[in-house]
Amino acid sequence: MKKFFCFLLCALISVSLCSCGESVNMSVLTEYQNRDFEAELRIGLSGKEQACNLVKSSGRLFLRFREMSAFTFVLDENGAAIISEGAEIPLGGGEALPLCGVYRLFSAPVAGTWKIEKVRLGGVPLYVCESEGLTLYIDAASHLPLKLLSGSITADVISFKVK
Repeated sequence: MKKFFCFLLCALISVSLCSCGESVNMSVLTEYQNRDFEAELRIGLSGKEQACNLVKSSGRLFLRFREMSAFTFVLDENGAAIISEGAEIPLGGGEALPLCGVYRLFSAPVAGTWKIEKVRLGGVPLYVCESEGLTLYIDAASHLPLKLLSGSITADVISFKVK
């Protein structure tokens, strides 16, 4: 009887060790942030939703709302600027300018404490990553973002292409 329980215990331990899933962390899940990319988004800022295009190039984000196509907003770690007819005008930064929150969505820190949970929404396997008011929904297969949330800012990703 002791041999049977010992065998059963060893079998359960083996099954539990072999069934461990792939190990993921924020470095893996946010690899897209380290490369240039193009994205089509629906961004919600303070309750208003807008369609826009987002391009990351040379560490800067270029955001163009479809309804205001004459203007391009440039976002980086220093804040925001607006480009119109070749002229770049600084707008400042910080929490007073909601557009700066869009930069935070696409430059999520990999350090810190992240709660990462693998779930299925609508049959699609994805990772829900949460830390300090930032929530990222990342496709489990491609590791590309699907939805990003931070405070009153939401970004639904329509298409995403890494260059």
